[in-house]
Amino acid sequence: MATLAEQISGLAQGALAAHGLVLVAARLSGGTSAGRGKLTVDVMAEMPDGSSPTLDLCISAARTLSAQMDVAEILNSPYTLEVGSAGLERPLTRPEDYTRFNGKQAKLTFTRPVANPSGKGVLGTAVGIITQPTEAGLTIILRDGGESLPVTFAQVRDAQLLPNADELKAIMQQANQRQKMLKESADADDASDE
Repeated sequence: MATLAEQISGLAQGALAAHGLVLVAARLSGGTSAGRGKLTVDVMAEMPDGSSPTLDLCISAARTLSAQMDVAEILNSPYTLEVGSAGLERPLTRPEDYTRFNGKQAKLTFTRPVANPSGKGVLGTAVGIITQPTEAGLTIILRDGGESLPVTFAQVRDAQLLPNADELKAIMQQANQRQKMLKESADADDASDE
């Protein structure tokens, strides 16, 4: 039988697809196995081209998913449903994510500690640049020391992008340019209304 997270992921995938979105990840937090506390269902989505969805699309998808979850009766306690963009520190959940973000910085958390390629102990987490992604795993060039660490996907419990300072600066510049264009467009509309 599928776990609760798998059931929710299955429903989320269908609900998002109905609105032209792709599931990045669905995560559960809060609540207890005894049904105490409020459970939060966090669904991260993106457009098929990898761009962020609009707020309106997220709201529509959340309504669809909420209705499907209620009909399926998979949760027997109150819950909060959040549907949104995967964000800057986007989780990496599939082999194709590593291919798409080859050359980007990421943080990997391992299922078990792995040998540090420097020969100094073991690593529970690693931060570095994704390289050489395959269907079975990848190599990460460690930020601290620059050594290459080959890992299989079976060794990775959790992974997410970790934008560096230059990437964050570029993102902020793009956002500022969009704001400027929107303001100029609004000002032009106001001038034409006069």
